[in-house]
Amino acid sequence: MKIELEAKEIKNIQNLIISRINELREKISNDPDREDEIKEIIRYYKKLVEKIGKQI
Repeated sequence: MKIELEAKEIKNIQNLIISRINELREKISNDPDREDEIKEIIRYYKKLVEKIGKQI
């Protein structure tokens, strides 16, 4: 599936993902029991941001 977005919309999506990454990083310090799970989610989000960046 392919969607078309304006550059500004793409940047907003990237910013939302980066914001979520930062929230999860903060959560790691508050919830050490879920650290591995949260780190895996962060890695996935980083890959998404990178992939989006390559398509701009």
